[in-house]
Amino acid sequence: MDYDVVICGAGPAGLSTGISTLFFNKKAKVLILESRDEVGEDKCAEGLSESWFHKMPDYGLFLLSKLDEKCFENEMYGMVLYLPSGKKIKIKINEKQGWVLNKDLFLKSLAKTFEWVGGELRTSTSIFRPVIKGDRLDAIETDEGKMMTSNYFVDATGLSQNVWRKALNIEEPIDKREVEVCFQYKVLGCELEDHDLIHLYFNNDLAPGGYAWIFPKGPNKANVGLGCQGSRVKNVLPYMEKFWKKLKMKGYPVSKKGGAVSTFQIPEKLVWSNLACVGASARFTNPIHGGGTGPALFSGYILGKHVGNALKNDAPVEKTLLNYQEEVKSKLEKKHEIFYRLKTLFQNLSDDELNIVFSTIKKDEWLRIMNLSKRDQLKIIARISKRNLKLGLKITRYLKL
Repeated sequence: MDYDVVICGAGPAGLSTGISTLFFNKKAKVLILESRDEVGEDKCAEGLSESWFHKMPDYGLFLLSKLDEKCFENEMYGMVLYLPSGKKIKIKINEKQGWVLNKDLFLKSLAKTFEWVGGELRTSTSIFRPVIKGDRLDAIETDEGKMMTSNYFVDATGLSQNVWRKALNIEEPIDKREVEVCFQYKVLGCELEDHDLIHLYFNNDLAPGGYAWIFPKGPNKANVGLGCQGSRVKNVLPYMEKFWKKLKMKGYPVSKKGGAVSTFQIPEKLVWSNLACVGASARFTNPIHGGGTGPALFSGYILGKHVGNALKNDAPVEKTLLNYQEEVKSKLEKKHEIFYRLKTLFQNLSDDELNIVFSTIKKDEWLRIMNLSKRDQLKIIARISKRNLKLGLKITRYLKL
């Protein structure tokens, strides 16, 4: 074999997988293939919760120690919610919740770390096709006709699942109902109140099946964008232009970019033979808010840990990847399923129903909204039902409570 591990895609999931493999096995020979001329991107809102690093003992601290401090442009302490009615709900706490990143520098810093620990990174290298022999992936053929052989292959190509879909001959198109189509301006010269809070706007006219946002990167700099359910809009740009005009915000856009975000359920299979999916390719992106950087880092850590240790012990490839699948699903799938049900619920609520739901939730409940117990959820639904019984029953049905 040319390599122990070949990873397709140098986003946060691919880079984390490569770093983690070498963190657990310094002798591993790991290659990452990236189609772009250089590693980096700035299309996403760039939010990252600090909690992800605490979920990766030793490895998380190692990553933080290697990342350039300039990656972390602004600390976040909560959020401001803007309801369709115009009501504003501010939720702020004293403890830092995370950061708004410089995502481009963040990825470049990860790439530098990957090479520092001994990995090989090849940019400007597109994947032409996966080469299947028998019941396993034998090689990746690049657009230059080169064959990259390996014990393990990793699809970290994101929403497209470029390797996975070709290897398994999956021809059906990606379901647009499970995709958020996004557009974002990077704005300079703005004047932001509460620039240590994320601002989220909910309105079906503004962002059908999604939401709009302002992610401050300081008092005079911000990411301003929105995402709409892919099946509801043909072109997201008019919605972005409408939102920008509605804000009447000082400042000027220095870049305008769009993209698509996965909001799928986690599939039953994340591995096949000697091929594994990770990050957005494995559909780990949060279905509620579309945040994918944290789950990408975490799933890459889990995969790299299993592969790195397996290479030390010459463990069977397929069993190793099945162990990765079992562990990562045990740690992410249950909460992901709850988020998926919430996403489906919110996409089926009218603006009037959104007003009732959001204004019924108490401030202390907002502070732990992502970790509410079933008992807490039932209490909220009971209060909603007093105001609108039909809505309470609808929520109960969607959440399967």
